[in-house]
Amino acid sequence: MVKGLLDWIDERFKIRDLWNDFADRPIPGGSSWFYVLGASLIFIFSLQMVTGILLAMYYAPTPDHAYASVKFIEEVAPFGSFVRGLHHWGASFMMVLVGLHMVRVFVFGAYKKPREIIWVLGVGLIAIVGGFAFTGYLLPWDQKAYWATVVGTNVAGTVPVVGGVLLRIVRGGTELGAFSLSRFFAIHTYILPWSLALLAGLHVFLLERAGAGGIWNAADRVPYKAEPLFPNQLFKDTVFIGMVFIALASMAVLFPAPLEPQADPTDSTYNPRPEWYFYFVFQMLKIFEGKLELLGTVILPNLGVAALLLIPFIDRSPERDPAKRKLMMAAGALFVATVIGLTIAGARAPIVNAPAVTSPSVLAGRAIYARNGCSACHGIFGKGGKIGPELTHVAARRPDAAWHLKHFRNPQAIVPGSIMPKLDLSDRELQELTDYMLSLK
Repeated sequence: MVKGLLDWIDERFKIRDLWNDFADRPIPGGSSWFYVLGASLIFIFSLQMVTGILLAMYYAPTPDHAYASVKFIEEVAPFGSFVRGLHHWGASFMMVLVGLHMVRVFVFGAYKKPREIIWVLGVGLIAIVGGFAFTGYLLPWDQKAYWATVVGTNVAGTVPVVGGVLLRIVRGGTELGAFSLSRFFAIHTYILPWSLALLAGLHVFLLERAGAGGIWNAADRVPYKAEPLFPNQLFKDTVFIGMVFIALASMAVLFPAPLEPQADPTDSTYNPRPEWYFYFVFQMLKIFEGKLELLGTVILPNLGVAALLLIPFIDRSPERDPAKRKLMMAAGALFVATVIGLTIAGARAPIVNAPAVTSPSVLAGRAIYARNGCSACHGIFGKGGKIGPELTHVAARRPDAAWHLKHFRNPQAIVPGSIMPKLDLSDRELQELTDYMLSLK
């Protein structure tokens, strides 16, 4: 019956010809475990799409309901924790695999003529994968998601001239809120999946037209000069994909996706850390501070991307043997070592997340700070204005409660020339605001 159905379909759509074209695709030099990364990336992307759709069935992209919906997925929805774990760890696996795939292509010299455009599209795919990771970060609407996104989006604000406009475009306003969450959800679930699918489809199509590069000495390998995809390479792909899924499922079960307390935009004592695959960016922000900030947020990242895009046009020699491309291999090794080094440094950086605020006086002071619009002039952990002094670690600079009380009552008497107005607050409210300032260590 099955054979009859297949014959019926084949008579109309020639599916056997499609399979033969696919299975007989030649692999220069024969099958290799080095070539399993491309197929595994297609698998991971498909898994991310499926798990993302399942999560979206329960998710509500509004600040009032986002956290509760994720909590429902974790605790009530059937297999919700497992599905969210697959999606969470799938992002990490995808970042690792796409990095290894690009390194493999670079080492094998498979970016050379006639595959220059294929390499450029690959760089674009890496950018989209990074976009997935960043836009998905905010969706749980917990403390880490909110404050890490505040810091991440602040990078857009450092761009000269147009920084303010870019920041408002990214956030959907001046602050993270309902428009930000809605915008990130739309980009994550609509724009980026279609962009990745179209770019990946074009990437594969052009690869088919140009032909697989194979290993650099493919013509010298025996016993096969060009082995078909089926069965050996397809077997290797299937085995590796099975291993990836087992590892991914194990991570989802043993280490469920984290969920911190619900986002509190007034809790500026929280000091965020990104996911591990953004540690190298995190470390660059720490290295290049103050006047050097632009170097770490705009100049060096863009130079890195430009260098990746230009590799096929800089290295135009037909030679693909790594041993004979010493300069390019050294440059590539330096680039990879820098990213790994920054990632390790970011991972080893002290965790300085402030403990949860439990003191009623500090909580009341935080509310007073928010109610009086102090953030319009002062910034705390990257959020707020820059007219007044940064208050991120104000308690370390001004640990004296009496100084703060006098300053709030009469700013000009304590800091001559200050434009800060006197605060029309009761003695109790002034003490509560002071307690909040002293909590910012």
